[in-house]
Amino acid sequence: MKVGVIGLGFMGATHLNAFRAIDGVEIAAVSSTNPRALAGDLRGAGGNLGREAGVFDFSAIEKFTEWRALVRDQAVDAVDICLPTHLHLEAATLALEAGKHVLVEKPMALDAAQCDAILEVASRSKKVFMVAQVLRFWPEYIALREFLRACGNAPIREATFFRRCGMPDWSAWLSDESRSGGAVLDLLVHDIDQTLHLFGLPDSVSARGLGPVDTLNASLHYTDGMSVSIQGGWYPAGMPFAMGFHVSTDQGGMDLKDGVLSEKTNGDWCHIASPPGDAYQAELAYFIDCCRAGRSPGECLPLESARAVKLALLLKESRRQGGTTLSCTI
Repeated sequence: MKVGVIGLGFMGATHLNAFRAIDGVEIAAVSSTNPRALAGDLRGAGGNLGREAGVFDFSAIEKFTEWRALVRDQAVDAVDICLPTHLHLEAATLALEAGKHVLVEKPMALDAAQCDAILEVASRSKKVFMVAQVLRFWPEYIALREFLRACGNAPIREATFFRRCGMPDWSAWLSDESRSGGAVLDLLVHDIDQTLHLFGLPDSVSARGLGPVDTLNASLHYTDGMSVSIQGGWYPAGMPFAMGFHVSTDQGGMDLKDGVLSEKTNGDWCHIASPPGDAYQAELAYFIDCCRAGRSPGECLPLESARAVKLALLLKESRRQGGTTLSCTI
């Protein structure tokens, strides 16, 4: 499978590292407007996970300063789009219409209309289209999903997801809401998608800010009385990255905080080993497998990724209205 990677910032570099570990994948082309990155030096890619991107040998692959030229390259089977969010609609549309399988970084697009337009093109193209919702492949979140399945229909007593970091200064476009959608769409969409994946669509939502910069404290209300909390966002520079969850049922609980996974059984909380595996490798390997088999990405369906965008926008609207409870009709 010959892959072209569009965009060599933080996520493009992360994906390149992950592709290295997948058998049968050849990076056939890359695209960037940054001459240093296009030469293979991605050490300045930045990001909030503290991963070192390193230096790549691009001497034997096609290099493009204009991503549209990469999309037209007939040697490329699949395109990995790691561009700013406001370019996702155009890039995904052109790649699908060019007959490429497409992986696009989350979020799918900036608004509902753009998401629907991409879904329509993807349906017509008959090519594999997937949004890189990496949390669906994150070992600790897979453990949570399996824990909840084991609990069956036990009522959820508490469910909280959080994600935060300092204002992202490693990419100028991220702080421009017209290009990124802001923290709710760019960062918290992970937890929004995870909530939809685990619990489905809520009946209504409400949200307020938590403090300076771009933050959110949201409640997703379900018809059975359950409520899920999503908290976090972008804080002033210097705030370290953190993510996690806390879920409790009548049969126990699971918690992820400071990188430590814990489970409650028989009334006692105890640390448990996190499952092995790299989420980015698992995500990309799954996408490649779907491309090879020509099957829809059932573990990460595009329609669900579009709903995550639509729910993120609804939460932003509730926040704008000062916490008004809004019906979820996405």
